[in-house]
Amino acid sequence: MRERLWDTARGIGIVLVVYGHMLRGLMDGGMVRGMDALVFSDFAIYTFHMPLFFILAGMNAAKGLSRPNFLKSKIPSIVYPYLLWSLIQGTIQLSMQGTTNHSFTLQQLLSILWMPVFQFWFLYAIMLCHVFAWVTTADRLKLGIFALAAYPVGLYMTGPVAIIGVAMNFFIFYTAGVFLGPYLKEIVERMANPRGLLMTAIGLTIAIFVASRVGTYRAPSALSAAFLGSLLVLQLARLLPEGGMLRMVELLGQASMPIYLMHIMGTAGARIFLLKLHITNVGIHLVFGVLCGLLLPLLAFYLSYLTRKEHWFGFGGGEQAFGGFGAARVGKNVS
Repeated sequence: MRERLWDTARGIGIVLVVYGHMLRGLMDGGMVRGMDALVFSDFAIYTFHMPLFFILAGMNAAKGLSRPNFLKSKIPSIVYPYLLWSLIQGTIQLSMQGTTNHSFTLQQLLSILWMPVFQFWFLYAIMLCHVFAWVTTADRLKLGIFALAAYPVGLYMTGPVAIIGVAMNFFIFYTAGVFLGPYLKEIVERMANPRGLLMTAIGLTIAIFVASRVGTYRAPSALSAAFLGSLLVLQLARLLPEGGMLRMVELLGQASMPIYLMHIMGTAGARIFLLKLHITNVGIHLVFGVLCGLLLPLLAFYLSYLTRKEHWFGFGGGEQAFGGFGAARVGKNVS
């Protein structure tokens, strides 16, 4: 059975991802000038929201690393959605030149095999992390040594090999997930109380402040913020009270892959739509954009589940996410 805690943590994490990308769209469009609190919130969440997903990925991969088909099993869940949605979003971007914040070329689209575009760098980097882990033959000592050696090397990799450097940087979190997997739930349970939450929040605040004064959110100075922020998300996930809010956040976590694949189209579409209406209020843009970035992909995921087509789109997990709603699915069950 799936662990509810991890799905809930993913739900919080994917909300932060959508918020971050919506905010960055507004920043790139020059709409957040002079709003230092929002700019700082961008730095703050970027120190830990993606490390959280790498920790969870490493934790999930730990049990399968020694299996001979480990990498092959990642093709339908990572490689296929990466290629499919890079092509879909890239084609849309090409057709909308002039209405988006950044220019995009056909050359970039044709280079996705070695240079990922848009948010899809995450899938590329996760796949590389799986390869790194597989190369170590699931030996914990080799895995740890590789992660410690890869991190500083990755900081200096730029140009065509930049994505390898990114993966090497994030591999330290992936490895932490592998090592902490058997113990993480117990750690979170012990610290999921008001005192533990306060201590983590204070530590995270200090860590983010120091990191912001020293370097970027991906610099070594931000490592403590990355781990403390991930812990804080896990604590909050554990402390969410039973009820509709917990179920909704859990559902977002179960739908985190479809949301990640499609949310940029939702947030960018929301921003363009509001600007067409001459609405420039940043608060309205953030709320409406985040809702579109979450709910439109969730709706698409649900429709693909009803028609038994979720695997066509690289989603998977529809039964886990929506099976409890008792919705009637159409077509033959070929699973």
